[in-house]
Amino acid sequence: MKRLSPVRPILVLALLAALFSFPPSRAADPAPDFPFSGVSGGSHTLAEFRGSFVLLEFWASWCVPCRKGFPFLDQLQAKHEAEGLKVVAVTLETDTAAVVSFVSGFDVKFLVGRDPSGRAGELYQVEAMPTAILLDKEGRPLARFEGGTDSIHEQMERTVAAVLRGEPVPAGAAAGKTRQGPKGNLKAWERGYLADPIMSLDGDPLIRVQRDHIHSSKEGAAGDGGVAGGGCGCN
Repeated sequence: MKRLSPVRPILVLALLAALFSFPPSRAADPAPDFPFSGVSGGSHTLAEFRGSFVLLEFWASWCVPCRKGFPFLDQLQAKHEAEGLKVVAVTLETDTAAVVSFVSGFDVKFLVGRDPSGRAGELYQVEAMPTAILLDKEGRPLARFEGGTDSIHEQMERTVAAVLRGEPVPAGAAAGKTRQGPKGNLKAWERGYLADPIMSLDGDPLIRVQRDHIHSSKEGAAGDGGVAGGGCGCN
């Protein structure tokens, strides 16, 4: 019987070692850290909350869903704080009076902060108000929620409860891409974001011409600029 060369088993072992020696895939990197000030005073950074699950919400004083969302966030933290959940709500507005007036209308126990530089909004690609990001104990993003409807709040509560139980993030809530916001220099946290796109100087010229026609007609007074009509309804 022909004997195998001693080199061949060595080559086989080397190949097997190469196949199983690839490093494991790296976990998601921690979300960007940023400094902010508390509305009631004090300086903070997002990193100081490492070791807790954090629900980071970006809000604005002019945002109607945000007004509805503050009591929900307060109840959510109260329900799950013993399990390690912290809620941090940060506004990116520069209008101090508007921020103080908004916050004074609520008696909440979670931390409310400000980053008037808007840097945090850029880091987290905020394109809707409100936007919330759920972070794990290492500061890694687990889920993202845009909007403040009842269905969003229900999804948020289900996701928080599942994560705190050690279960996977429910389908549809995983952290991913944000929706596309307006083009140009307009930011989602600026009150001007509410303006109709026709007011924007950016964008496609043909679309602007079409909307100019629709918005200037009486029959185009109720339909968001679509074929069913559109406009402000003021003519």
